[in-house]
Order: sequence, then structure tokens, then C-alpha cells
Amino acid sequence: MSNFYPIEQWETCPCRIDGLCFSPFIDGQDPNSGVVIPERQIIDRLSTVAPYTKSIRTFGCIHGLGYIPIVAKAMGLNISAGAWLGSDFEANNKEIESLITIAQAGLADVCVVGNEVLLRGDLSESQLIEYINHVKTAVPGVPVTTAEVYNVLLRHPAVISACDIVYINIYPFWEGIAIDRAVAFIHEKYKEVKKAVGNKQIVVAETGWPSDGEIVGEAVPGLENACRYFLNFVSWAKAQDINYFYFEAFDEPWKAGYEGPQGSSWGIWNESGTLKSCMQRVFDGETVPDNWSKEGFLPGQLGIEFTYVPPYGSFEDLSGKVTGVKPADYRVAVYIYVEGWWNKPY
Repeated sequence: MSNFYPIEQWETCPCRIDGLCFSPFIDGQDPNSGVVIPERQIIDRLSTVAPYTKSIRTFGCIHGLGYIPIVAKAMGLNISAGAWLGSDFEANNKEIESLITIAQAGLADVCVVGNEVLLRGDLSESQLIEYINHVKTAVPGVPVTTAEVYNVLLRHPAVISACDIVYINIYPFWEGIAIDRAVAFIHEKYKEVKKAVGNKQIVVAETGWPSDGEIVGEAVPGLENACRYFLNFVSWAKAQDINYFYFEAFDEPWKAGYEGPQGSSWGIWNESGTLKSCMQRVFDGETVPDNWSKEGFLPGQLGIEFTYVPPYGSFEDLSGKVTGVKPADYRVAVYIYVEGWWNKPY
């Protein structure tokens, strides 16, 4: 391990984020094919993101992924180490035993037993709890949880009870929420979870916005919206003192085959490891004021104005800004006149 140095000895960005979901796959590599990830690839990928984050979350422990916590710990990062669980019980057992080995070696700060297994229907509630309890028994002193979509988890209070901490996945994009209401949506759903789990710590285990892909409801992908969401979400998490893992470090081309074109575009870095330029604002420490709560007020006098009106015949976006209101209480409707008045988008 002499080739690795603690993150404190590196030149880090001014504002490291709380955590990143980390997956090292590159073009042509699909985890569903059983590909084994080379150690050098893990080192290179972690070296790219390590100066920008305090923690990483992983999603599997076999096929070479068990090397991630070794390198990450040597780089001074905290690790939420994940075991991928599905309907293949033989593979599940390999994942669980590898996770236990990692935790017993002191390489896991949190053990995450499965990701969205209830959402997919891969395991029953009782089967998932059995895996959680098995890991808890094997690694006393290490917090154990599972990661699940917030509303699915709320339907399984027994799973919440079995977890030491609560890891929720929440994606306004997949629920078709418009970008200007996305973090207000998270704020309200987080409060729902908090009410249900009581004093247990809640971690946002996944959230993000794709920089390309197809529209889902009122949620529009694109680089501008992805950067806007990143900035707004991190601002919210800082203001509320909430721990999180942002999804995700790198674009992953293999996901397009499973989630559509937006599946490959969730990264803060692109697939080749280049930081998407407008993401830098967060790492420079920029934040936005409260625009997510009923108490949050956009600064300035009451008003709405256009900041850019595209020329006739253009397909560019209309831009504007609103001041002096509580965003959670209002919506903006845009109409255009083309042989009559029409609202856009529909």
C-alpha cells in the first residue's frame, strides 16, 4: 500500500462534498456480465474523485470490487461498503461473506446490505432482514443498513427497525418533478421519513439528476439542470446538516441498456473522467439560499422577469427569474402567442 497517500497530503478542492456513489465500470464493462474490474482501474478512478469527497459508497464486493475499500481507506476516505443482493442466492452469499470480510478487516465504516431489493422484488422483507441480522452478528460495532427508495422503505417498518441507520434513495427526476421544485420535494419527503424513523440517523444514500436523456413527466434532463440540481441539493444538505452520497461519480454507458439514454448520464465526471464544467461551482463552495422550505424566500422585491427571450423560430429555452416569493408556494406558467395563446411546455 505504499503507493497510496492519505487525502490530506493531496491538493484537495476547496469544498469536498459529503459523499459519492462510486462505481468503476468503463465503456464496454457491464457488471451483469460478471466482468472482473482490474485493480489499476480502481486506483485510477478513485484517484480522480478522492480530492473532491470525504466518503464513497460502493455497490458490490465481488468481481474485483472488494479492492475498492482497500484503496479508498489508504487514501483516507470513509467507506459505506455495499453488498449487491438479487434473486441469485449463491451470488448473494458470496457478496455477504465478502462484505463481512471487508468489515472485519476494518475497511468499512458502514455495511450496506443490498440496494433497492424491495423495489425490484428480488427478496422478501424477511429474507432481507435475515441478511441484515447476519451481517450485524458478524461485525458488531459496525453500523449495518440497507439502501431503499424512501417510499418503499416506509412500507416496511420492520426493515427500518432492523437497520442501525436509515439509508434512503430519493430521485425527484424519476418521479417527474420539475427542476425548480426538485429540492423542495426532497425537503418534504425527508421530513416524512424523519417522522417515521424517529431518532435514527437518516442518510440520503442516492440522489442526482442526469445530464442527458429523455424527459420524465416535468423532469427535464440536461447538463444545465444536472448542475443546478447538484448545487441546490448540496446547499440544502449543508443547511439541514444532512449526510448524503451523491449519485454518482462517473457516467456509466452500460446503464443505458437498462434505464434508457438517461441511465448513462448521472455522473459528475463523464465516462472518460473529465469533470463536467458547471459542477465545479459546488467544489468551489458556492451555495444558494433556502428555496426549498415554506420559510425560504427568494431575495429581492416581488417580481418576475425574462432574462433571455429566444428569437422567433429558435428552439432555445426561454429563461427568467422570480424574486420576493416562497418557491415552495408558487409555480411559473409560460404562454406564447402563435395564432392563439398556448402554454409551454404542455
